[in-house]
Parts: sequence; C-alpha cells; structure tokens
Amino acid sequence: MAGVSTAVVSRIVNQDPTLRVRATTREAVESAIAMLDYTPHSSARALRKAQTGLLGFALHSVNDPIYAEMVDKAQAEADRRNYSVILMNIGELADRREAFREIVLGHRVDGLLIHGGHGVDESGLRELARGLPSVMFSAEPDAGLRTIRFDDATASERATEHLIDLGHEAIVYLGDTGPTSQRRYEGYRAVMTRAGLPSYPLVASGLSPDESHETTVHLLRSGIPVTAFVVVSTTAALGVHSGIIAAGRRIPDDISLISVHDVWFARHLNPPLSAVSLPVGHLGAVAVSILIDQITAPSDGDTIITDPAPQVVPRRSTAPPPRRG
Repeated sequence: MAGVSTAVVSRIVNQDPTLRVRATTREAVESAIAMLDYTPHSSARALRKAQTGLLGFALHSVNDPIYAEMVDKAQAEADRRNYSVILMNIGELADRREAFREIVLGHRVDGLLIHGGHGVDESGLRELARGLPSVMFSAEPDAGLRTIRFDDATASERATEHLIDLGHEAIVYLGDTGPTSQRRYEGYRAVMTRAGLPSYPLVASGLSPDESHETTVHLLRSGIPVTAFVVVSTTAALGVHSGIIAAGRRIPDDISLISVHDVWFARHLNPPLSAVSLPVGHLGAVAVSILIDQITAPSDGDTIITDPAPQVVPRRSTAPPPRRG
C-alpha cells in the first residue's frame, strides 16, 4: 500500500535509527500502518529472529514497593526497544533446577535481569547469568558477569551526615548480611570515622518490616544508648518505625530515623520518614538498555549509577537528639 519494500517497512516499524528515507516515504508507511490497523506479530517475529521478544525480570520480592518504579521504567525502556518484560520469582530460579533448564535451554526469554545483593547463596543465580544474556543488579562485580548497582555507600553516607549535622553521636546502622547492605554499612562507618565518632557493628535486622520490628524492640529494650538509626531500606524502616513506638520511644523526640530509598509511603507515616532518594527508575531503564545490548554483544563489567546522586529528603522523623540530663 505504501509502495515500498518490506525491508523498509520493517525498519520503520522497528524504529531503526540508521534508516535514511524521505519524510514523504515515512509518512506513507505510517499512513498505511494506521489504515490497515497493523501491529507486529510477536510469534512471527520470534520465528524470523529466533528470539522471543521477552525479557525476564527476576526479583526477590515482586510486591516490594521499592521496586515498583524500577519495574515501570524497565518496562517502558523495553517497549521502546520492541521488547516485553515478564516478572519472575528469584527464589524459584535459585532453588528449582527445572526452572533453570526451562529458561536457559528452552529459550523462554532473550535476556534476564537478576536481582542480586541479598544475603543468600547466589552461586546458582550467577551460573544462570552466565548461561544466557543477563544483567545482575545490586550484586557484587564478578568476572564474566554484567552488573549494575546504586551508589550504596554514598547513600548511607548522606543519611549519616544528616544525623551528625543535627547533633547525633550515638547512631546505629540497621541492615542485613547481603552485599548491598554491607556497602551501605561501610558508608555509614566511613562518615562516623571522619567525624571522630565510634561506629556500632552492623545490626542484622533483616529486610522485612516484621524482622526489623522485632529487632528494634529487642535492641531498644536492651538499653543501648542510641539516639538515631540509619536503615538499609524504607521497607525495613517500616518495621523500625513501629518498633520504636512499640518499645515506648517517640520519633523523633527520643530516636531519629532515616532510611535509604524514598518510597511514596514514606511521607504518609506518622511522623513522615526522612529518606535518601536513589534513582530507582533510572537504574531500571539503564539495566534494560544494557541487557538488550548484551543480547547481540555480550560483555562483562560493572556500572554504578552516580547521576543523579543520592539526596537526603528530610522529614519529621529526624531532629536534634534529646538533651542530656
């Protein structure tokens, strides 16, 4: 209908940036597409390319609100590059060899985003990542792997600096045993050292609200002389927030609280939660872009998202420490 070859139509439909055609030719093709109500046939495309057009996104907790924006931006970038994203449960991939074989040998997806950085055995995930085009995010760099992560140390540095600027000296970091939490703990410890203040050992309070609630109650009832907490994530900070109150303390009159990640619900807590914002959506988009490049030109290496930089969003959960005496 447009009077051009199928090759030209294909390159226009697939938004080939290298295609050079007259504006009138492009308009004729787009007009024919609209008139015929044409959409690409994913199955036919897969047969022709020997690809599925699908990218897997394997998360530890698919319902964690921290990752909602990441998934949204990842899907938008995938759609822009003519791919679709399907969510997967990372526990199933790590534990079930059948799932591993179905994905790698069955070619169910063209590439896989894998959530690493937790305190679990990731050897199976790393084996999976080496079996097909993959990008591991939040994981430690490793030979033969493509990884991407936040500037975790800087994020916790900003949180700790915020508390020190308010006058706090007895600051405790609450996290877990995984690499992401360890990087954030190192940032906390570096700032405490620079300020000439003693740092506490990492308190493994877990990543879920239930775990962090119980740890916080136990910690405060033990009599530890703390006036402020830096928490590994906003999801964990939900439990710390309720744990402080359950232990009979007030926020921020007795204990100040700040977390890494500024999620939408942080401003709706009582009092609203101070947090350090990280470019969650940007990481999702960049990770997908790197992954699609991996499909045609595999490479290893590590990317740290430093722009935009972590930034403190102060709210009413942080204030100067209580006066002594």
